[in-house]
Amino acid sequence: MTTSASIVLFKNEFVATLSDGRHIQRNELREMAAALASEGVHACDVQFEWNGSAGQRMITAGQQVAMRAEIRRQERLAGKGFAVAA
Repeated sequence: MTTSASIVLFKNEFVATLSDGRHIQRNELREMAAALASEGVHACDVQFEWNGSAGQRMITAGQQVAMRAEIRRQERLAGKGFAVAA
């Protein structure tokens, strides 16, 4: 079964809720992408959310593209036998 993730930016920290209910929190975009890739989340299975609640910031289009690109890069590295660091 494919694992998907919903990501918000809350007080300068990326917070992902996985489809199985787990949460991942990382300060850096690349760290979050690596953590998601290591959990088997594919770039196409990531959605970004923003509801305007207190403390929540909008994830820019550039950040969204960068995160998906980094997840794809991590997937390629893992496919070549390199370990994916979270």
